[in-house]
Amino acid sequence: MIEYGTSPDRAQQLSNAALAMMSELGVIAHPNNFTIFFNYLSGEEPDLTQTIDILRSNNREFDELQCRDLFTRFFDTVNEREIVTRITEDLRNQLSSVLETVRNAGIDTCAYGEALDHFCEYIGDKDFTNLEQALKTLLGATRDIEGVNRLLETRLDNTSTEISKLRRDLEDMKREAMTDCLTGIANRKAFDLRLRDCAMQSMETGKPLSLLLIDIDHFKTFNDNHGHQAGDQVIRLMAQTLQQNVKGRDTAARYGGEEFAVILPMTGLGCARQLAEHIRHNVETRKVVSRIRHEELGKVTVSIGVSTFAYGEPLGRFIERADQALYLAKAKGRNRVATERQIADAHPTAQTPDITTPQPKKQRYA
Repeated sequence: MIEYGTSPDRAQQLSNAALAMMSELGVIAHPNNFTIFFNYLSGEEPDLTQTIDILRSNNREFDELQCRDLFTRFFDTVNEREIVTRITEDLRNQLSSVLETVRNAGIDTCAYGEALDHFCEYIGDKDFTNLEQALKTLLGATRDIEGVNRLLETRLDNTSTEISKLRRDLEDMKREAMTDCLTGIANRKAFDLRLRDCAMQSMETGKPLSLLLIDIDHFKTFNDNHGHQAGDQVIRLMAQTLQQNVKGRDTAARYGGEEFAVILPMTGLGCARQLAEHIRHNVETRKVVSRIRHEELGKVTVSIGVSTFAYGEPLGRFIERADQALYLAKAKGRNRVATERQIADAHPTAQTPDITTPQPKKQRYA
């Protein structure tokens, strides 16, 4: 984000230009949207500039859903700031301790320098009557400075260890923040971030991007009949099935409750549907066995909705089409796959988005 140390005249120019552009594009003038276009016009956020340039060059609408996606992607980092603040405070405490030791070492070093000066003066006077005492004093000062150096070395070693530990803690915290605790796969937050990144890559490269939304059929009934532990077992089984079938650049995530999602970069609607059918079949053929009573609890099935990203659209609409396809799959009897194209067939008045992906635009430079 642009630093507001910008000169008053420059800030006023950017503010006026941002408000004018928002008015021209029909963008609602509230602080979050102002932040987006102020920073866009400043040129301080290259990724934001490139994204908006792509959207504008393809005549995309900047409605509230689109603007909310932009703000969340580029400016909504509250949780990350909290983590960094905690780690930074721990690091500050460690460095303060080291600085205190260095200050003490500096004082003792000055004292050692004075001892050396006195000894040199004594030698220069060639008065050796108290040579033994002078050497003893110098030796004592030397041992003192050695002790300080050893203390400083030990403190620096300890601090290095602590900093390494803090870095591992930070990595662990970020990983935990992105992982569903029950299944071990990506959680909703990780899904949101990954989907935004993949949409950006899709716009930059012109490659397709598809999405699967998966719901376990009659999960509430299964949970009520067999208990929550068995229900958790089914959710973990579903996550394992996705991990076995989703590889490489693709991302499987727990979307919420008994719903899952799979992000498929560089994958068109047809191939995404084939993978969805493969997942559906694998789930259907697996049996659920109680870990407590060691008896079969039957089988579970899933319904899956498939959609493909329309170039530059708000991600909320992309997800909504997959959700509508999922609802259609359930309405048709569950244990099946439905795509966004079938939504138009089931509802002739519905508009199917144009998913033709143009070639990516070159970034404009100010």
